[in-house]
Amino acid sequence: MKEDFLHFLWKHQKFSPSTLVSSQGEPITVIRPGIHNQNDGPDFLQAEIRIGELHWAGSVELHLKSSDWYRHQHQLYKAYDAVVLHVVWEDDIEVCLANGSLLPTLALSNYVSQNEVNKLHHYFKQHQSFIPCEDQFPTVSTEILTLWKERLYIERLEQKANRIQAVLKDTKNDWEAVLFVLSAQNFGLNTNGASFFAVAHSIPFTVVRKTREDVQNLEALFLGQAGLISSKTPTSYAALLWERFTFLQRKYSLPAPPQLPFYFSRLRPHNFPTIRWVQLAQLYASSAQFFSRFFSPDGLQTAWLKTSGVSVFWETHFTFNKESKQRQKNLSDSYVELLKINTLIHLYFCYERTMGNDPSEKTIEWIRTVKKEKNSLVNGFVSLGAKVDSALDSQALIQLKKNYCDTKKCLLCAVGVHLINHSSDD
Repeated sequence: MKEDFLHFLWKHQKFSPSTLVSSQGEPITVIRPGIHNQNDGPDFLQAEIRIGELHWAGSVELHLKSSDWYRHQHQLYKAYDAVVLHVVWEDDIEVCLANGSLLPTLALSNYVSQNEVNKLHHYFKQHQSFIPCEDQFPTVSTEILTLWKERLYIERLEQKANRIQAVLKDTKNDWEAVLFVLSAQNFGLNTNGASFFAVAHSIPFTVVRKTREDVQNLEALFLGQAGLISSKTPTSYAALLWERFTFLQRKYSLPAPPQLPFYFSRLRPHNFPTIRWVQLAQLYASSAQFFSRFFSPDGLQTAWLKTSGVSVFWETHFTFNKESKQRQKNLSDSYVELLKINTLIHLYFCYERTMGNDPSEKTIEWIRTVKKEKNSLVNGFVSLGAKVDSALDSQALIQLKKNYCDTKKCLLCAVGVHLINHSSDD
């Protein structure tokens, strides 16, 4: 057995979830298995697990043997302190976290029969097509796809709106605070978005408003709450920010930082978490009233974003401990496009719906003006002949793949229904 197969078992919960018991004898309920992490750190992030009477939120790490925890030296890395469950095939040794507490362990070999392993191995090794109807997809007319993509995009907006409503409730109906949290998530991109969201959510927006006139205060607030500075961080500038952060902590009784990992590896330096946080600080130092700046009667306004850079120290640094060639580090055109796609248009849609309006037509109009996304999922549809001209197309195809193709809901898909009906006619 290989570890990636163990990941497959956990991700798709290919075992009976109602009888799970830890190696320590406590009942386990998997509420959310977590998000499969393709970067450094634990294998699954943002999991929710009930162990005994306690509800845990954190990471899940998987190994063939529990002793692999020490073989991989996870006890030496802070990112693994957030692990709440160790999922293994063979539990051969007790594992403790860095603080000395025993790590709950689940041995999957007790819940998956050899017959099931053989069957799943066969399924796991089979060639998986990109989408179930990839051979017939090129025959679907442009008219059918165009109408279906518009419906898919509105469906995607409605799903996003539900999540935004939850954030709105948490922030006591403060739309500026919602915009701050969602913008922070966007600044973290896919790799660090969840951690950026959690940190921004932990900062009362009233504190952002009160400290925004001094960009160093905002840098200290964001980097400190993110855990990216400490009393041991090198350079005098880091010491200055740490001093300011500890003062802000006391003055505003800030909650404890979320203690979530931030990843730097495999990222371009301009996407490092340090740079993204200080860019966000620079923006909020210019104004705390972003909502009215973005959304005007004349449409979505984003040109002003590109004039914002970073403070002087960060023009020659990507991290605290290494100097680099001087650069302004303004937000790129491609990043602003992503902000429109993933945050601003979603927020506008939700806001108008909350106000009792139907923003569908305006939203469709706006998203058609945004450039298409470029990723492997969209490229997969392009290879099948799909026409992708704007972000509406790319967003709709993402919705199609994740919510219909991957879950094989062909009978609920306009493409699937058309192909079935066409096949019947033949």
